[in-house]
Amino acid sequence: MMLNTISPSVKFGLHFCGVWPGTPFHFLHKLCWVIAIITLQTYQYIYIVIHYNTDTLMNIVENLSIAVPFSLLFIKLFVTWTNYGLFCDILSTMEEDCQKYANIDINNLITKTGLFSFYVTSMIMSSYLVSAVCYLPGAIAFQGTNDSMSRELLFKMDLPFETSKSPNYELVVTTQFIIHFSAALTFGTFTALLFMMTVHVGCQIDIMCQNLTNAFSKNENKLKFFISRYQEIITFAEKIEKLFTYIALSQLVSNTVSTCCEGFLIVLAINDKSGLVILIKSVAFYTVICLEVFIYCFAGEYLRIKSQLIGDTAYNILWYDLRPNKSRLLIPVILRSQRGFTLTFGKFSKLSLESFTGVSYLFSIHLDHIF
Repeated sequence: MMLNTISPSVKFGLHFCGVWPGTPFHFLHKLCWVIAIITLQTYQYIYIVIHYNTDTLMNIVENLSIAVPFSLLFIKLFVTWTNYGLFCDILSTMEEDCQKYANIDINNLITKTGLFSFYVTSMIMSSYLVSAVCYLPGAIAFQGTNDSMSRELLFKMDLPFETSKSPNYELVVTTQFIIHFSAALTFGTFTALLFMMTVHVGCQIDIMCQNLTNAFSKNENKLKFFISRYQEIITFAEKIEKLFTYIALSQLVSNTVSTCCEGFLIVLAINDKSGLVILIKSVAFYTVICLEVFIYCFAGEYLRIKSQLIGDTAYNILWYDLRPNKSRLLIPVILRSQRGFTLTFGKFSKLSLESFTGVSYLFSIHLDHIF
């Protein structure tokens, strides 16, 4: 039985990224990421700039759709590195909550949430890895349309040495795929991390509300626990907001660019007799982008709903049997619950399913113009 809401899948991914607290050679992980991403991005954008006037529109869009996600990956890692203390504090709080409140978890919500989080986060991370693997057959199929002297890299880069001849070609392509696969796992880990933290907050709210509802008539002191625990959950949700707000903002900008590029490529591939290669590489990536935006918006919507549960629970208890000085303590709780737990895009727009439908509507308009 899992007595922790921290998913083993996410823990493995964070170990792989080198950001899990206590990971050996933490500085070496950081150095490797910086060297790999900066080197890759430098030569990717150099290629885009140099070949801007000579490449076809399809090639320009494809190169841009590949380069932008790696920029987003660096932003995610950089935000985590700069807020590493906050990040470790969130993970330690999750462990402490599960241990501290397991004795009042009468419905085994921690165990159920832990299993649910493990299954869902595993599927999220697997979807990113599948997207990375699907990119390889498309690139290999593309190689079959070229002669051996004009072999293309997985990611087009303007490197300072000849890459079409062996063994340089094999070494560069292998390195590119390792970076691509590592980036996909890291992307999936961060998306699954937000989902894991969100369901942890929901689990703790459910435990708090059920404990108050079931025992309030017998023990009035549960009211103090309810209020103090609510304050702790507010603090925890604010930490999640602080960690992910600028990640979500960069995610929105990057996904907008990537989705437009991938949608453009898919539409051109459908109308092209030889577009199967592009479809193989683009469809899985496009699906993962939409899934990523949905999870971020779902997290904000889920916390809003759970905040309403707190207000409903506070109102539905037998507050009229309390002394006036005790019942008045519930007023700030109800008012605060109406504000909800807010997750935002860079502190200027709320994450919610309404935001997701708005983004999806913009994407659909863009695709309609392409058609």
